[in-house]
Amino acid sequence: MTTPIVDFVRKYNDQKSIRMHMPGHKGKSLLGYEPFDLTEIDGADNLYCPNGIIEESENNASSIFGCDTYYSTEGSSLCIRSMLYIAMTSRKTSTRPVVLAGRNAHKTFISAAALLDFDIEWIYPKDDDVYYSGKISSQDIDDKLSSMHTKPVAVYITTPDYLGNIVDVKSISIVCKKHGVLLLVDNAHGAYLKFLDKSIHPMDLGANICCDSAHKTMNVITGGAYLHVSADMKISKRTIKEAMGRFESTSPK
Repeated sequence: MTTPIVDFVRKYNDQKSIRMHMPGHKGKSLLGYEPFDLTEIDGADNLYCPNGIIEESENNASSIFGCDTYYSTEGSSLCIRSMLYIAMTSRKTSTRPVVLAGRNAHKTFISAAALLDFDIEWIYPKDDDVYYSGKISSQDIDDKLSSMHTKPVAVYITTPDYLGNIVDVKSISIVCKKHGVLLLVDNAHGAYLKFLDKSIHPMDLGANICCDSAHKTMNVITGGAYLHVSADMKISKRTIKEAMGRFESTSPK
């Protein structure tokens, strides 16, 4: 498999060019990675509308994860806001949108609700669980969906949770399909699940959209993350990039 971004950065560094561009460290090594820290220069492509090395690299990532995969330089937080925006726009309703979510959702989910103006119906943990590690079963979700007067746009779960507990995503995805709602998964702590002997990554278990941190359990520095979108969503790459662009910084890095 090709490594277009790494190849470009190494080639640029080997040229020993005078860096008359950002960032301010000018490639002088203090922590070790500065020579390879580049910004938007000729040939480096553009994260927001890639048509070069970033596009090739994202295509490589898509082939690894088996779904459409996009890079985030602002962590899983950007991916969470983006996937909720995608869900809202792809499943428009005549009533106020609602998302059914596990109570252990990251604070970014709350900020997304404020930004996108949707209501939240919480799934609370059992009495013997704490909110940040509340286990959610497919039966819990089935019961909740069956009792709701307004069908939610999506079910939103966090797995693995902050203590490493994993829920049964496959069974939950079956319930979501039965009720005709999307399944969104915050898999920020579980990018490695794809690379076990048998993958238990949410996208392989039926999730419609999912985010992974490439920093928490993999080797990317700081804010690297992946947004994964199932082909079943039938959403164009341009639409997804535009969705991410609504929440991204103007400095893609």
